[in-house]
Amino acid sequence: MIRKAEARHRYWHIQKSDRDFFPEADVQFKLEFDGNTFEMKINHKDDIMTGQLYERRRFLEGDRIVVRRKRKNLYSLEAPDTGLYPGV
Repeated sequence: MIRKAEARHRYWHIQKSDRDFFPEADVQFKLEFDGNTFEMKINHKDDIMTGQLYERRRFLEGDRIVVRRKRKNLYSLEAPDTGLYPGV
């Protein structure tokens, strides 16, 4: 679930228990979402900067996100609770 600060500042913090699921810091990976593929990476604070995902979708506090690994450095994102921005 997305926390208030994550939604406001457009990042997702990776918890220590989930850190091994993702590549090392500063290694690019692909994230498939909403019919697009985005180049992402995790910074030194274990955060994924998600601003580019906000092109059409709104990620709000409490929204559920599900990330699945398809293969090395390729992931898919499901965000069933997110909605489109008004007017999109």
